[in-house]
Amino acid sequence: MNVTIRRATLDEASTLTSIALASKAVWGYDEAFMEQCREELTVTLEYIRSCEVYVAELEEQIAGFYGLIPKKPDGVLDYLYVAPNLLKQGIGRKLWEHLLQTAKSLDLKIISIDAEPNAENFYRAMGAERIGVTPSGSIPGRFIPLLKLTV
Repeated sequence: MNVTIRRATLDEASTLTSIALASKAVWGYDEAFMEQCREELTVTLEYIRSCEVYVAELEEQIAGFYGLIPKKPDGVLDYLYVAPNLLKQGIGRKLWEHLLQTAKSLDLKIISIDAEPNAENFYRAMGAERIGVTPSGSIPGRFIPLLKLTV
């Protein structure tokens, strides 16, 4: 599988949003829940302009992406999503490896992750550790895992 990773372009914001929503939905959330998450999962032009946003391409199609907010000396991983039809094929791992390279090049020391509960095991397998919980940005009263990765 020949996956290339490159910086996202402004015209890809809606595609990235669609991937984020579709990927989140694979966990079986109902329509009302997904609607509550829509704003938080929307990738904006300003976000692409101001953050580190990279896409994984497979056969000239976007297969996944990540978004990192660099706040020296730390960073925040906002997004790491793979298109549902391409899950479990190593694309998430390739994005993660690129994320680590990006964080090192920016001299970030720690990356925090407000993790989708169903994705926590992936992040932990990649070296992140759970340090607590944090309120969901979309669902009042819901708490999600808070993870930390030492770069």
